[in-house]
Parts: sequence; structure tokens; C-alpha cells
Amino acid sequence: MKVTLCLVAIFGCSLALPSPYQEPLEWEDIKGENVYIEPISNYTDAPIGGRIIGGSVVTPNSVPFQVAIFINGRSFCGGSLISRNFVLTAAHCTISASFVELIFGAHNVQVRENTQVRVTSTNIINHPQYIASNLRNDVSLVRIPSPITLNNNVRTIALAPASAGTYAGSTGRLTGWGRISDSSSGITNLLRGVNAQIITNAVCASTYGTNVIVASTICTSGANTVGACQGDSGGPLVVSGVLVGVTSFVSARGCQSGLPSGFARVSSFRSWISQHSDA
Repeated sequence: MKVTLCLVAIFGCSLALPSPYQEPLEWEDIKGENVYIEPISNYTDAPIGGRIIGGSVVTPNSVPFQVAIFINGRSFCGGSLISRNFVLTAAHCTISASFVELIFGAHNVQVRENTQVRVTSTNIINHPQYIASNLRNDVSLVRIPSPITLNNNVRTIALAPASAGTYAGSTGRLTGWGRISDSSSGITNLLRGVNAQIITNAVCASTYGTNVIVASTICTSGANTVGACQGDSGGPLVVSGVLVGVTSFVSARGCQSGLPSGFARVSSFRSWISQHSDA
């Protein structure tokens, strides 16, 4: 199984990332992180075309649990606010992080909106059994230095319980600042969202194999050429207001290949999350 880490340059205007650790970078120097998985088959349930992967721009601050994460001031991922003290994201985003900048209440991450709250954290808990070669246990927690104040623009999201079913057949909502097409030069500055159908692990394994697709994985269909792309990593997959997945990987053949997107299944990690956070 071939796994390729890909960092994609972001375009845009200058963006200061205040931090005691290094000088601010220009916006175009920030990288969107994502992991690619090479499919083992040509299975696809979607036509290959030019549809926008990121769906459409959401109503500003309509996803109040969404967190923007700048890693080491140089790369970018998404996350979810799961309590006043913790953000849940992907281990492949934070495994090499010395510090992260968390942005809450954001819509346009390229500017400093008055709804935003920005904090820096060095308290990162990566799942100890994370395996980069097949993305097992691709979850991590970031502790917020002091409890975040909740308001209409900053809210927590409920986690799928350990007893949750597979969600296969349900419509999931994926949000993030990731690239909107394979031809995009970088991630988007505005938060976008897209609906995608959750598929069975058996169907997903027909594309990526059982070394990658395990019980703690959840996948969405590539039907209608929608799904995750570079920069969406670590962000939420939500069903009926409940966080069911953490964005993990896309096909090495491209975001618009019509192949499934993969996520860490939140219900499989409830015990670990409870042990290491107050969520």
C-alpha cells in the first residue's frame, strides 16, 4: 500500500500568525496538509468531472464547532471543538507539531474577523498507536490553554457514542477550508461544506484494501464528485449534529477521481478521547 504525504501551497494575501516561536509567514507560504492513499482498484461510483469538491460556501459562523489549525506556523488543518478545553483533529496533522495556532469562530481564515478567537497551544496528544503507513488511529487532541468562551460563533459538538452504528446510508456533512478542485493552487479562504453519503467499510475496502479500511475507519462515497481535499484534514464529518468522523485521507488519484474519502471513526475512539480529555 502506497501512502504519500502531500503539502499543497496556499494562495492569497499576507496573513500574520502571531507566535512566540517564529516570525509571521506570508499567506502563500502556509501549506494545507493531507494524506493520499493509493487505491488498489479502479472502483468508482462517480463520474470524473469538474464539480467543486468543497461544495459551496457556508453561511458565516453556521458551523460554530469548526476550528482552523495552523501547525508550526507553516501548515494547515481543520479540527472540531469537543469541549471548552479540547479540540479533536487528525494525528497526521499534529504528529510533528511543536505548537499550533487555533482559530475559533472563523469564516474567512485569511483575515482577522471580529468573531474570531486565536490561541496558541503546545499541549498536543497524539494517539500513541497512530500508524502513518496505513493511517490507523489517525486522531489527536489539542488542549486549549484556558477554557474557551462559548457564544453563538463558538460552540462545541457532540461526539458519536461508542455504541453508534456504522452510519452507512446516512448523509454526512463535511466542512473545511480545503482545496475546491484538483486544479486549485491552494486551500480556500472561506469555509465551505458538502454533503456526502456514508458507505459501508466493505465498499470502501474494495477501493483501498483491508490494510487501510478497518473497523475504526468510516468513508464517504465519491458520488457526484464530492468529498475531502487537501487542507480538510482533521476537520469534521457530521451526521444530524453529531461528530462521526475526523477527515483522514483522499485518493492519490485526485480529489475529483470519484473515489471515497476516508475518516477516523469517532465512535471507535470514545474511550481514548474520554481518557485524555473532558469530552
